[in-house]
This record gives sequence, structure tokens and C-alpha cells, in this order.
Amino acid sequence: MACCLPVRRGGRYHQLLFNPLTPTAANVVVNDTTEWAYGPEYSYNVNMTYVIKSDPAEPAGTMQLMSSVKCQPKVSENSLLCRLRNSTTMMSLRKDNTSREVETEQMFEIKFNERGVESLLIEPPSRMEVVNFIRKIANQLSVGADMKRKIGMPQFMARENTSMGDCATMYRITREELAESPPEPPESPELAEDADFQLVVLPMADARPGTSLTIEKSRMGCINSPRYVDFSMGILKMGRFFSRIYVDGADRFETYTELDGKLRTESLSSRIITFKSLLRVSLESIEPAQEPLPSILYGELIDLNMNNDIPNNMID
Repeated sequence: MACCLPVRRGGRYHQLLFNPLTPTAANVVVNDTTEWAYGPEYSYNVNMTYVIKSDPAEPAGTMQLMSSVKCQPKVSENSLLCRLRNSTTMMSLRKDNTSREVETEQMFEIKFNERGVESLLIEPPSRMEVVNFIRKIANQLSVGADMKRKIGMPQFMARENTSMGDCATMYRITREELAESPPEPPESPELAEDADFQLVVLPMADARPGTSLTIEKSRMGCINSPRYVDFSMGILKMGRFFSRIYVDGADRFETYTELDGKLRTESLSSRIITFKSLLRVSLESIEPAQEPLPSILYGELIDLNMNNDIPNNMID
């Protein structure tokens, strides 16, 4: 699922770069094909926030982790080879505000099948918290259902393997068309004058240019869920577990997940912590890759679920 179709239009080349993350493609402005010798590089911004309340009499605290991920498609294996950059954390607990850089640099490969993310290949050694952060990021890029079969259905149920367990998921799919946009043949996409790329939803062959797609997922009845979250161990009870994938038909791709939960800590002074987890991954740019596709020589395959064990030799 990599580049395949250059089209000359108005003195510029528009090259179609298929994106294995979701059923989308990107029409990219290409003025010099030699710049794309190593293919495209996708850049994503990642923002994870926890709002935590452990004492009803105290104000809620927040923990925020901000990072970026750069990925290159590995065409022959339907996967993305990615590098997570170092992250910045910001904490606000009571009246204390702190900010620091955290070492999260890690290479990993996301392997896809027709439903979404199939597995992750990670090179050891890695810290457990970094591995689970990568699991959450990869989960944001997984539809969890075969959209080629479901794209015409506005609503359906399916089992979904997520980082928080195996869940019964209600899918709701909506699309909006720009009424003023005239139909245009799919073989000659037109980009806005100030755009570097335009996202297209592949299964929607009858859609007009600029058609947006929203996939909403409400999860329930999750089994094999983890017994901890990033800030504490305990017995986890999940409440609302909702995700949204949005492609605006122009240059915006964003995924968002919200999880409400309660955690009973396992310490001697056991207490209930209520929290809200918010995770957002957004496409920042599509640029020519500056170097050949790297490789993971001694990687270990793992799945998305944080409750499942990973090989001991992976842990740093």
C-alpha cells in the first residue's frame, strides 16, 4: 500500500500515496520525483492526558505526555516502520506544576491486516511503560473491522482487540459531502492551491472530493483487561470507552480516545482513584523520507493488549 499513481495536473504531479493506517489515501503534490526516492514519511503528533482524582475533597490533578511519531510504509509487508521520539511530560498535582523530558525514543513496526493492526514488532530492550505507550498509539491507528465490507453500513457491532482488552464495539459511520463540490473522476484528483496533500477515503468510490468520514466506536463488555494504568497498579473498572477516527477529505486525519475508569489500588492503604484518560493522535505532515527504510533486526512480536505478557528479554 505505497505510492502507485502519478497524475500530471497543471504543471505539477499529484502522486497517490496509499496509507495502510485506515481506508484512506493521500494525493500528494510532487514537483520533483527524485525527492521521493525513499517514499513518504508520515509525521504524527501524540498527546495523552490523564485527569486524576483520588480524594473527593481535593481538586483533580492532571498528567500529560506529548510526543511525536514518524513512520514510513513498508510496502511488501503491509506495515509501517515507525520511530517514537522523546516525550515531554507535564504534571499538575495540587499546586505543584512540573515539566520534564522523558526518554521514550523507540523504533517499532506496526503490522496490518484487513481489520486494522494485527501485531507490533519491537526491538528489545525496551521499558515496559514505553511498550505500552506504543500499544496505545498503534491502537489509535486501528479501525478494528474490515471497512471494505462495512463502509455502506451506518452502524454495526463487532468484536475488537484493543490495548484495554477484547471488547464488544458498536461502530457508527457517518460521512458528509460538500454539496457545492462537483463530482470529479477518481483518476484525476484536484488539490487546493495551498495544500501539500489531500486525504481520500478509498472504499467511498462514489464520494465527491472533500467528503469527510467519521468512525465512532463505543466499547463495552471488555474482557482480559489490564490490572493497571500508567500511574498505578490495582483493580481496574472501566466505564465509558469511546474512540473517534476522523478524515476530513482535505488534509486532516485525527484519532481520539476517551476512557473513564476507577482503580482500586493494591497498597495497604487501598483507595479508589477515579480518572479520565484522553489520547489524541493527529497527522501533522506527509513529506519525502530523507533516508532509506530502516529495519528491526532482532524484534519481538507482541499484540495490542497491555494485559498480555511480553518476552522477558524485551524489558530493559
